[in-house]
Amino acid sequence: MDSPISETYKGWTITVKAESNMCANFSFDITTPDGQSQHVAMGGDNSGRALERAREMIDMELALSEQG
Repeated sequence: MDSPISETYKGWTITVKAESNMCANFSFDITTPDGQSQHVAMGGDNSGRALERAREMIDMELALSEQG
């Protein structure tokens, strides 16, 4: 995978790219609808797992914001 994969999930933008870091082969960035971004260097072994982890993080952030 040479070019990053981008996806919109629940209004957030996920960008996955190949980037080796320790035991992970992919990293990802999640960006809120407001434009705030967070980088996760160890996203997963493959692009699918990195997307899955990004979606899990978004779901957690949304759940926490509903509680507060």
